Order: sequence, then structure tokens, then C-alpha cells
Amino acid sequence: MPPRLSKLYPAPRTGTELPPIFTLRTLGLPVGSALGASLCAVLGWSGPAWALAGVSAVTFVQLLAPAIRQRSLSGDGWLAEVGFAAPFLLFFAPYVAWCVMFPPSFRPAPVWIVVAIAGAVALRLTELSRLRLGFDRELLELMPPLRRSTLLLRSYQTMAAAVGQELFYRGALFVLLAPVLGWGVVPVSAALFVGEHWSNRWAATMFTTPYLVRISALALGLGVIAYASGSVVPAIVGHVAYNLAPVMQGLRHRRVNPYIPII
Repeated sequence: MPPRLSKLYPAPRTGTELPPIFTLRTLGLPVGSALGASLCAVLGWSGPAWALAGVSAVTFVQLLAPAIRQRSLSGDGWLAEVGFAAPFLLFFAPYVAWCVMFPPSFRPAPVWIVVAIAGAVALRLTELSRLRLGFDRELLELMPPLRRSTLLLRSYQTMAAAVGQELFYRGALFVLLAPVLGWGVVPVSAALFVGEHWSNRWAATMFTTPYLVRISALALGLGVIAYASGSVVPAIVGHVAYNLAPVMQGLRHRRVNPYIPII
């Protein structure tokens, strides 16, 4: 690992076996959505075709980014540093690209923003026992302390994921699919959102039934708010509010407790 990177981000623990990147589980959604996009394009359904192409791009890049980073950790020099840094931007590029190509409304909708924040907080409170464990000082002392730079990068990833996912799932996909599906865009975008998380390489270790219920509730709730408000801003704020707990925990205690899940 390049010396400058080791000062910024800790080297992976040698005793930890990382889950494989390319498996049937992780490849199913990008390949399936690419085939679906091709079929829709042949049939002349441009909106669904672009929507599925976006899902394929998002999920494929989420496989490509960790593969690039994993390879960079065994290298040295400026190429290894570029390889390590690139995924921090590459990971979110498809979200932003589809939002630029199919821009949603960004009007403020303050009432709906309050509703979204209240819903996100209420959803977090359904896992109050895990939150207490997540902020438990004695348990946190068992976790290795992290560098401030590492915490800042983790916080950036957590918040950028929330913003990027809403720009795509409640933004660009609504622009592409709402004219065809109407209110049906809410459950369809929610299903694709859950599918992205299910196909993640870490899903086998974290995709429990309670997690599935919460992630589905968040996606459906933010979808309803986005459709009713006609704006993606409340959904972005709501998702950021939900992901705020692990960021606060990390920045306050400089340790990360896995009892607070991120969506």
C-alpha cells in the first residue's frame, strides 16, 4: 500500500476475508437490467430503456469501483494513489450522469421536507435498541480508533450515497417512468432501490429481514413524498437525515460501531 495512502486510510486487516466482488448475486441485477434495457429499446420504450440502462450502469460501477480500489492497495506510486481515489468519485458517477440527462425538479417543497425528516427519524427510532448499542461508550472502546481523515472519507461516502441514490431513484427514474406508470413509479423505483442493496457484495452479511423491512419502508416513503411533492429535494433531505446517525457516531467518538446500519 502506498505510504501516503496508509496515512490517510488504514490498510485492510489481514485476518479479514473480504466477500468476492463478482458472483451470481452481484452480477444478476446489472446483467438482467442491461438485457431488459435492450429489449425495451427494441420495443421503442425509451423511458423504461433508459431507466434500466441506468440501473445496469449504477450496479456495474458498484462492482468495478471496489475492484479498482482492491487492486490499488497492492500497488505503489502515483498510479496506485489514483486507483485508490478514483472509486470515491466513480461510485457515484452514474447517479449524477442520469440526473443530468433526465433532470428532476429541485423546488424546495418545505412542508414535504419536514415530513421527510420526521419519517426518517421515526424509522430510525424503530431500531432504538441498536442505536443505543451503536452509541454505547464501553462497546465503542472495543473498536479500534480511526484517523480523522478516514472518518471524513466514510462520512462523505455515507452522505454522498444518500444524495446520489435519491437523485437517481426518486429523481431520474421518476422523470423516465412516471409518464408511463403514474403512481406505479413509487413501488417500481423502490423495488429497484432494494435490488441494488440486495445485489451488493456485502448483502449476504447484512440483508436481514428487519433490514429489508426498513429499506423498503424508506424507499416507499420517500417515493410517495417525491411523487406528491413533485420534487426530489424532500427525498434527498429525508435520506440524509436517516444516514446521519452513523456519521454523528463516527465523528463524535472516532470509532465505527456496526450496530448502526447505513442505507
